[in-house]
Amino acid sequence: MVVSDATIVTLELENDVSAARHAREFLRDVLRIWCLQGVSDVAELLTGELVANVVRHVGAPMALRAVRRPSSIRVEVDDPSTALPVRQDPQPSDDHGRGIVLVESLASAWGVAVRNGGKTVWFELDLEAEGARSGEG
Repeated sequence: MVVSDATIVTLELENDVSAARHAREFLRDVLRIWCLQGVSDVAELLTGELVANVVRHVGAPMALRAVRRPSSIRVEVDDPSTALPVRQDPQPSDDHGRGIVLVESLASAWGVAVRNGGKTVWFELDLEAEGARSGEG
C-alpha cells in the first residue's frame, strides 16, 4: 500500500484471480480508517467488479486508488489497455457480464479516462446519498 497523503491511497495489484479479493480487503480497511464504513458494501462490490474486469479482459497488473473527498469517495483502477469497458446485457443464467451494469446502477458517477499507455476506470459514491441509503444519514 502506498499512502500519498491522508486522502489518497494506492494499491498495486497483480493480474491474479485473487486481485478482486485483495482490492476489496484493502478498500474495506481504508474506509474503516476514514470512518466511512457506511459506504463499504457498495464500494467493495463495485471495486471488485472493476478489478475483476481487468483480470478477465486485460490480463495485466493494475493500480487501485481511493480518493477521499469532502462529500464523496472516488475509486479508480488503472490498467495498461486503452480498450473501453463494454456494457453487456447478460441473461439471468449468465455467470458474468454484470460489472458495468452494477457500476451504472449503484455509483453516483462513473467514467473512463483514456491516457497514453492505458486507461483509468473510476466511480464515485456520494457520501450523503449512500449514508441515507444505508440508514446512517
